[in-house]
Amino acid sequence: MKQIEKGREPKRLEEHRAKGGDFDGLPKDELRRQLLNEQGYICCYCMKRIPQTMSREQIEKNYPSSKIAHVLSQDNHSNQQLNYQNLLIACNGNHGQPIKVQTCDTFQKNKDFHFNPAGRRNIEEFIKYKANGEIYSDDEFLNRELVEVLNLNTFDLKRIREGHYKFYRELIEREGKSRQGKDIQKRFYESEKQKLLSQQEGKFFEYCMVGVYLLNKRLSKLN
Repeated sequence: MKQIEKGREPKRLEEHRAKGGDFDGLPKDELRRQLLNEQGYICCYCMKRIPQTMSREQIEKNYPSSKIAHVLSQDNHSNQQLNYQNLLIACNGNHGQPIKVQTCDTFQKNKDFHFNPAGRRNIEEFIKYKANGEIYSDDEFLNRELVEVLNLNTFDLKRIREGHYKFYRELIEREGKSRQGKDIQKRFYESEKQKLLSQQEGKFFEYCMVGVYLLNKRLSKLN
């Protein structure tokens, strides 16, 4: 999960709220574009690419390729439904599939997620990854919500993250051995980390924070 830097809210959202409108009545094209740009076209929760590749069945049934997520749900916090800080963009979370494989906003439904990736607390400081692709946190409340609110440890997500974990672990070991001296190694790792934290042609790499997590672990050993 990546920390999201919010910009100024879209003018149409501001005007719609001032008129007493609700979320359902909001024209969402401008909002969706801005959220995608802010997040570098990755899901606010699982970091999957948006728009994502969809199955023929999903396309034929006109399932959404992304969803505008309310971190604090509309059902429980109606006063937050047009709060720009509470609005993020998520993947379609296997919309239309059995609930056990649903993730992110689709699984969340009317539940609240209490660790806003765009909040004041940097979510990146609380999230960790295991070699088997599991996402977790030492914070017990957050750790529970990663599963019970967002379902981020499905078989498919763990398998994908496991692949990224293996790739960056091998890169760190291989390139570290080819560079002699801590300072040289640190410069390389910092450079790789910066690539993952920067948008390339307006997009972040999918699951970029798995690599950042491993690079930070190695950097901490070199300090």
